[in-house]
Amino acid sequence: MMGACLIGSAHAQQYKWDMPNENPGTSIQGEGDRLFSKLLAEKSDGKIEIVHHFGGALGYKSKDQLDAVEMGAVVIANTFIPPLGGVNPIFLLSSLPFLSDSPEQANKLYQVAKSYYAEVLKDHNQILLYASPWPSSGLWGKDVYTSKDKMARLKMRSYDANGTRTFKNMGSAPIQLSWADIVPQLSTGGIDAVLTSVESGLNASFNDYTKFFTELNYDSTINLVTMNLDTFEGLSKELQDAVLSAANETEEYVWNNIHNAIATNYDKAKERGVTIETNVDEEFKAELRIAAEPVINDWVKRMGPKGQELINQYRAELEK
Repeated sequence: MMGACLIGSAHAQQYKWDMPNENPGTSIQGEGDRLFSKLLAEKSDGKIEIVHHFGGALGYKSKDQLDAVEMGAVVIANTFIPPLGGVNPIFLLSSLPFLSDSPEQANKLYQVAKSYYAEVLKDHNQILLYASPWPSSGLWGKDVYTSKDKMARLKMRSYDANGTRTFKNMGSAPIQLSWADIVPQLSTGGIDAVLTSVESGLNASFNDYTKFFTELNYDSTINLVTMNLDTFEGLSKELQDAVLSAANETEEYVWNNIHNAIATNYDKAKERGVTIETNVDEEFKAELRIAAEPVINDWVKRMGPKGQELINQYRAELEK
């Protein structure tokens, strides 16, 4: 295996595992990865070392990492899951528009689907270790967008077919753009707004072109950290427990820390002269949910009975 290095005798085995992550080491995902490796080193008494490869340094994009872990090219990976929607539509669940509008709701959605994620991943020879959230997407733009009137004919960037369809239903004029094409379009007036998270916008210096961010909570996407199942099952019970314990502690931290991460990014944006609009009224939120419902219904059809079951379970959790 390229991604697994085993050193020492049977009584003192040392493991060194490559861990790719398409995101930068300074991102929320990178922070979680480093915490996991630190905890794992401690809990394994130094027997397991994680070698991080941030920013796609190993050449894997998120859509490649499912196969890479399955085949053992790498032992472990932190993967942004929406690009895996072609493998199984369950990986699109967290990116469905306006299904959740807070980290707490995003966590409930994950908990409802967790066992199904694990089942699908097992079919790909891997074990689910933990999920790591992203701040929800909103609109970077040249104004705040808090009503359907303001969304009318808005030239904006969306990043997937679901977003394009949803915002067309709101009367906007969305287009899908690659990340590299956004700034040229913003600077020339080709678009006036960009759908993404505040962190991503700061990393790309969108504040040089737009001075507003509206907290729409479009989706609550997650990354999944998975491990090759053969490698996991080949570990001693002691080391398996160390891996799972480190994963559980990391998952608890990243979900509990998401509000702090959002607040930190909002402070950074304000320092750069960006107005953060968080006061989005319930009537407008309801209009956004109505615009998204056809997209959610289509996802349910693709998933079959399990899709409706998951949506029903999630919405029941919201009522508690």
